[in-house]
Amino acid sequence: MREAQGNSTLGTAPDTYLYSLARNGNFFATIGSDDSLRLFDGSLKFLNKPSPAHTGISCLSTYENGFITAGRDGLVRCWDARATRTGIELSEPRGRGFSSLACHDHLIAVGTESTKEGLGDVSVLLYDTRNPSAPIRDYAESHTDSITQLAFHPSQPNILLSGSTDGLVSLFDANIQEEEDALQQVLNSRAAVHCSGFLSPTEVYIVTTDEHFSIHSISDTATADNPAVLDIGDVREKLQCMYVVDLLAGQQPVISCGHNVNRTLSIVQLDQSRSWSFGSTIDLPGAHGEEVVRDVMVLEQERKAIGCGEDGHVKVWDV
Repeated sequence: MREAQGNSTLGTAPDTYLYSLARNGNFFATIGSDDSLRLFDGSLKFLNKPSPAHTGISCLSTYENGFITAGRDGLVRCWDARATRTGIELSEPRGRGFSSLACHDHLIAVGTESTKEGLGDVSVLLYDTRNPSAPIRDYAESHTDSITQLAFHPSQPNILLSGSTDGLVSLFDANIQEEEDALQQVLNSRAAVHCSGFLSPTEVYIVTTDEHFSIHSISDTATADNPAVLDIGDVREKLQCMYVVDLLAGQQPVISCGHNVNRTLSIVQLDQSRSWSFGSTIDLPGAHGEEVVRDVMVLEQERKAIGCGEDGHVKVWDV
């Protein structure tokens, strides 16, 4: 039995949800429904917070020597490791809220949240922090609903992935200004995209909000709309879970999933040598009680897992 080795609210008030986790060196961060950014260390010692970080904070990632956040206030803000704002702040030109975020070097990609249906309502925006006054790319015709996921290709950072609640995952060549020419590939998951990214340099994974898991090949030519797909289907029965938390595509890819009734959080290895079949499983009893686990980090070198959830707690387990 792997009981939690640490458990902290980081000073959050009751009924606060914690949404997301990020790490930068020895510092960790989480964002919550109280619009806070909280910093803590590996022992879950609370370090600092700016309050509020945004009006409607929604996204968190690692950036340079600190962290980066985005919110429904249409702002992107950068923070150092002491949770002090740096000089970089980006704004959405039309005041739309942000629902997704990804970073690579001096490039920051953000996706907007839908307020109405139809082309042109949502955008995938790309900013260059060396000239942050306006986005250098605005891809507004490829999605019709909120952008839920953004990711840069691990070895070709000009390739940007976007996933949306419209069920589509798009691959752009961000070196190209015109959206029609920049759009390289479209994958249709036929359900709202929960999480998506690059499983390998040649493969994309998609997990939908109805827990459907598929793996797609990246096409070599822009004319191929739907290459061969490994369709794993609904994973709830296979993984004995109620929902997928996320897929972590590190040196050893794993998929994390939760079960509210059984109060468990599981981390399942993906075995590339067996066509990405499910491998060994680590169960973390207790999880976040009956509440949904919102994010999980696996610290491979430290052999630990950190989770946050709708119970307002951050927990750490030995794995």
